[in-house]
Amino acid sequence: MAKVSIILDKRSADKQGRYPIRLRIVNGNTNTMIATNLNVSESDFVGDPEKAIVRTNANAKQGNAFIKELYYTFINAINELEHSGRLKAMSATDIRKYVEEKKECHTEYDFTSVMQEYYAKTRTDKTKDTFDFTKKKLQAFAEKEKFFFEEINYKFLTDFDRWMENNGVSMSSRGIIFRNIRTVYNYAINNDWVNAGLYPFRKFKIKQSHKEKVYLPEDKMRALMALDLTDEQQKGLDLARDLFMLSFYLCGINPIDLFNLPKQSGSIKFVRTKVKWHEPEPIHIRIQPEAQKIIDKHPGATHLTDFAEKYVSFDSFYHFCKHRLKKLGEMIDCPDITFYWARYSWATYASKLDIADSTISKALGHADGTLAEKRYISFDWSKVDAANRKVIVYVTKKGKKNTK
Repeated sequence: MAKVSIILDKRSADKQGRYPIRLRIVNGNTNTMIATNLNVSESDFVGDPEKAIVRTNANAKQGNAFIKELYYTFINAINELEHSGRLKAMSATDIRKYVEEKKECHTEYDFTSVMQEYYAKTRTDKTKDTFDFTKKKLQAFAEKEKFFFEEINYKFLTDFDRWMENNGVSMSSRGIIFRNIRTVYNYAINNDWVNAGLYPFRKFKIKQSHKEKVYLPEDKMRALMALDLTDEQQKGLDLARDLFMLSFYLCGINPIDLFNLPKQSGSIKFVRTKVKWHEPEPIHIRIQPEAQKIIDKHPGATHLTDFAEKYVSFDSFYHFCKHRLKKLGEMIDCPDITFYWARYSWATYASKLDIADSTISKALGHADGTLAEKRYISFDWSKVDAANRKVIVYVTKKGKKNTK
């Protein structure tokens, strides 16, 4: 293991006959010196990390505090490098450069704590589970509990990716893990907790699995809408269909956002739960007649619907509806249906109708793509309302003659 010592460099003295105090780093057959800018006489030098200068020296108090801090900065850095397995391949000069770069970018916030803080703020158990999964995979790979932002660099991510692949983690799961890591990095940078120079995702690219997007074909969507669910015993199925269709009629709004929407009239304005920590522009959607009909069926006192007022949590409500949606799927020969199909279906129909990608992205609440869109363009949300009307007319066959 590398060694750190405090020495009195007697190769040259100043005019008062004092010698410079230096830290000496030795690793294998390499060594380097770190200046302290402190000079003392040979009789005033002790060399102990806790007390390098005798107390009678005029600069002893401040000098000893500085040397002690510098000494343990290198000791801690060497311990980190030893634990991560990087120390063996480094020269003494490499260790010095590592500490110097770390000082420039240093943060008192470690990656593990910031990740826990971030996902503690999310509302869904599913999101928390994905971050917990990410943390466990990181810990299994590196064989330690805590990580620092400085450690998670391009090489770390590349090695981590290869390790996961060799251990049977699918490409889609690896993509989720790396997007979670990237989210935490951006969160820390946006809060000025981490120097942006540490950001490793400029070089490291997240691999994507290009699986076919799933959606309800138009005839299946119409079959779902036409199901007779008036029987008293089918109330649960009716509720699941109402949630699915209301999501669809509101441009594929995510169920958790729909569940938490406060009471609004004529239109809705909200920020997606999934990205709200990035402070995006709110989404504006006019409530179409088909959506209003479902809202009137489930009126809330303080919420847009009574979903949040009848169920203790979103998870219990979602769990109740999810299983009933599966039954609805079986009834229309689409047993794999999920609530996200409402979102995918809306986007797919919009694309078939040649609605601009930028309008579809806005309706779905995706981030603005260009610098101009981010900073200078005030979006016309009536484009989303017109697109939504066109999609609803298309799927209800009211405008069949106008479609391809």
